Amino acid sequence: MRLLALLLALAAPAAAQDISSARLTHPTDRYDHGVLGDALEWAGLEMTLTDGRRLQVTLPESRVFEDITARLGDFDGDGRPEVMVVETEIDRGASLAIYDARGKRAATPPIGQTHRWLAPAGWGDFDGDGRLEIAYVDRPHLARELVFLRLSGQRLTEIARAPGLTNHHIGMDTIPGQTRRCAGYDSLILASPDWSRMIEAFLTPDGRVATRDLGPLASAAALSKPRPCP
Repeated sequence: MRLLALLLALAAPAAAQDISSARLTHPTDRYDHGVLGDALEWAGLEMTLTDGRRLQVTLPESRVFEDITARLGDFDGDGRPEVMVVETEIDRGASLAIYDARGKRAATPPIGQTHRWLAPAGWGDFDGDGRLEIAYVDRPHLARELVFLRLSGQRLTEIARAPGLTNHHIGMDTIPGQTRRCAGYDSLILASPDWSRMIEAFLTPDGRVATRDLGPLASAAALSKPRPCP
């Protein structure tokens, strides 16, 4: 009992602290996908708390973080930040994972096949109802499906999905695109499947994915350039 009490006492301050920053660590070549342009992924995630302490997550040999960065944001709207990252099982493909100061909080199921990836697209209130949603593109080089999720408790729940959108070319070391806010709701700026058009995507009040063609797409970098509201 004394040992348990001591462990709880040590854990309590960490649980009460917020995450102030996060980064991917420990480059590894144990996964040969290379979708982001090189042979290295990441085996670790370091989260720094507001009191200066650092929490280190080290993945087993069967997994990697297959991403360009660890994203810090309030993904459930509770006023406290979490970390979003693409976490891949080498034999089963990518999933979208959320970490907090206690560790891994929630994740989507792996895509189901090795060398299959997803690209985070953004987060915001995409239907204007005051709740936050998270968006990613499922297999941006193959399926090209935009997916919206909500984080509630320990679960990421899919709420909408639509085909015909992408935000990544094989070999790019960035994930272009943006979230912008106009008329009381957020929207995503993405590309058409052939990268010829710039497309805005959001959710309707009844939960459907709506899109709007914003015109020709000159380059992938143009997706990330600030755009004024119409």
